[in-house]
Amino acid sequence: MPADDLLGDLLAVSMTGVIYYTPIYDPAGAGEIVDFRFEYLNPTAQRMMSMPEVPTVTHNEQWPHSIAHGTFAFHVDAYVSGEPREYNINYQADGYDNYYRLAARRSGDGLWVSFTDTADQPRSPVEVALRDAQVREKAARAEAEIQRQRFYEVLMQLPAHVAVHEGPEQVFTFVNPGYQRVANGRELLGQPIRTVWPELAGHGILDILERVYQTGETFSAASMPVQADFTRTGQLEEVYYDFFFLALRDAQGQVTGVLNFSYDVTSAVRARQQVEQLNQELETRVQERTAALQESESRFRIMADAAPNQVWAVNPDSTIRYANQAFLDFVGVSLEQYVATGWSAYLPAEELELAQATLETAIRTRTLYVLEHRMRRHDGQYRWLLAQGAPSFYANGELYGYVGSAIDITELKQTNEQLRRTNVDLDNFIYTASHDLKQPIANIEGLLHAVQHELAPQCRVGEVPHMLKLMQAAIERFGRTIGHLTEISRLQQEHNQPASHVLLAQVVHEVELDMAPLVARTRARVEARIPADVTLNFSEKNLRSVVYNLLSNALKYHHPDRAPRVSITYTPLEDQHMLAVQDNGLGLDVAQDREKIFGMFQRLHPHVEGSGVGLYMVRKIVENAGGRIEVESTLNQGATFRVYFPR
Repeated sequence: MPADDLLGDLLAVSMTGVIYYTPIYDPAGAGEIVDFRFEYLNPTAQRMMSMPEVPTVTHNEQWPHSIAHGTFAFHVDAYVSGEPREYNINYQADGYDNYYRLAARRSGDGLWVSFTDTADQPRSPVEVALRDAQVREKAARAEAEIQRQRFYEVLMQLPAHVAVHEGPEQVFTFVNPGYQRVANGRELLGQPIRTVWPELAGHGILDILERVYQTGETFSAASMPVQADFTRTGQLEEVYYDFFFLALRDAQGQVTGVLNFSYDVTSAVRARQQVEQLNQELETRVQERTAALQESESRFRIMADAAPNQVWAVNPDSTIRYANQAFLDFVGVSLEQYVATGWSAYLPAEELELAQATLETAIRTRTLYVLEHRMRRHDGQYRWLLAQGAPSFYANGELYGYVGSAIDITELKQTNEQLRRTNVDLDNFIYTASHDLKQPIANIEGLLHAVQHELAPQCRVGEVPHMLKLMQAAIERFGRTIGHLTEISRLQQEHNQPASHVLLAQVVHEVELDMAPLVARTRARVEARIPADVTLNFSEKNLRSVVYNLLSNALKYHHPDRAPRVSITYTPLEDQHMLAVQDNGLGLDVAQDREKIFGMFQRLHPHVEGSGVGLYMVRKIVENAGGRIEVESTLNQGATFRVYFPR
């Protein structure tokens, strides 16, 4: 059998791993071997290394740490010397952790390496147990190192000051950045603490550290004052620290050093001292303020008792604080009795809930308090009172209570009621008189027409035609005046027209249709920009009257030199609807005629036909519904009327 075949069979059955390398030289040409190329691995080597017969990687690529472990140098030496070499190694790198025995010898241009791996051989129970113990020990050491490193990182990152002092001299063996900063450049590591901080010798801190080292007892203290030369200028500075000193022990339990853990709490201590000082000052001011308040309240009660009207004061919870003598005389009890019973015993049951709710709402919103209510006088008669009050505050803005007064308005309400009845009677009279005068006026107008019909043409000479014309005009004005009086009287009687949800755009459109002849006659352009879905909670009849009067005035009082332009717009407000009617007509002198604009029978442009009651009626309608009307105008330029309807 040929020798090559015999070698191949031998390598195939060999129980040791065999590798054949060829050297890789330095490309710079220095002749130095920098790596080896795999040319062949026998089956055992392939199995033990989990590699193919001809790997594509190089020796150093497979084992990057072989240079550091010496195995690469072993291969180079065997090749260069040409002599057999052996090498034993516990290789723990690049994913391997086994004992290897290597034998190498050069053959021609290549290098044969035979190796054994203990992991490939059966191990005795003792060896297995030993290796398991070594693995566990290694894992434990690694875990301990991880924990130590974590603890070290925590200590280094803590905002506190951490140091370790070892031995009887308390020598610094560890300091974190926080401690280094407070040391301000002092040399720490390897130095005894008494050498580093000589100024602490008289403050007891060093003695405490010594006691912890000697006894092993833990020490802790909060906000402990310390005086030291932190700036290294020779000046001692007092600061406050929270201290924690812990004895460190070895495996036998003997104290070897002290862990110094401290935290600068100077800011907190001084802030607390400042707060305590401020509290003391505040308490003094409160006492002074209380005395001043008592004196002020005493003066207030003296003045209130001298007042003819009723004066009262309540606490923020609406309980009675004080009532003056006039109030007590009214109800006929002492202050103690009134405070004990409260005002509920003196108000009618049907008015008590409203009165209490009104006062509580004013207190909650810090607003003025105004209310008319009845209250039982000492003789048992219920009298009408007008009560009003305002919030009173301490200097710091806290609510002190409500102070107010009340006056008896019973006679005033009776007088107003009589006046209201008189006004009703007057309205009824006006309505009746205007209604009854319509027929006589119609009769006079009929008689005038009859006279004109019967009067012969030859008699219509001189001033007769003019006089007849004046009589006809006077009758027409009289009729219009009677009609306006009737309308105004009706408005007074029907101001509480039932409200409903009315589409504003629809009402404006209908009024535009009614005004179409006047629009055409004046060649006006009317633009209404009102969303179709806007609704007002208003009497539809009264809303039509408002829009009609404003639009008709804008057209009637147009400027003779230009065609009328009228804009009707809507603007939603937070708690109101605003309707604006703007024109380019004659305008008004608002500053001069403000009081006349909405007056009854007031006409600011006499040359234009009108009665002077339209704007008066508009204002009455709007104000009766809780709204208001405003005007903005410039004479000869136009006017804008804005009507605000409540939501």
